[in-house]
Amino acid sequence: MLTIRVRYCGGCNPEIDRSGLIRNLEQGLKAKGAEVVFVNYREAHGDLLILINGCRHACLEEEYLGQKENIPVLSIKGEMVGSQYVKEKEIVPLLLEKILDIYASQHKTSRPGSPSA
Repeated sequence: MLTIRVRYCGGCNPEIDRSGLIRNLEQGLKAKGAEVVFVNYREAHGDLLILINGCRHACLEEEYLGQKENIPVLSIKGEMVGSQYVKEKEIVPLLLEKILDIYASQHKTSRPGSPSA
C-alpha cells in the first residue's frame, strides 16, 4: 500500500481543476492495480507528498522550499509538473507514470499494470 499525502494551495488563481485531478489520479492508479490511499498532508506517515498548486506562482513551493521531506515530493504548478510544461489533460498520465515508478521501487516489484505485473 502506498500512502500519498496531498496538500492543496489556497486556490486564489486556479488554472486547473485541483480536486478533479486527484479524483482522476486515484481512479487511474486503482485501474492499474496500485494499492494506494490518499490522505491529508498533515498525516504523520506518507510514502509520497503531492503539492497541488493551482497556478504557476506555486505558493506551496515557497512554503516547502528548504524543508526536508524524507519522502518523494511531486509538485503540480498549474499546467506544470515539476518544471515540465504540460496541458491539463496530460497531468494525470504523467503523474501516473511517476507514482507507479515510486510504487514499484518501494515494493521492489514491477509496476502495477505493466505486462510483467
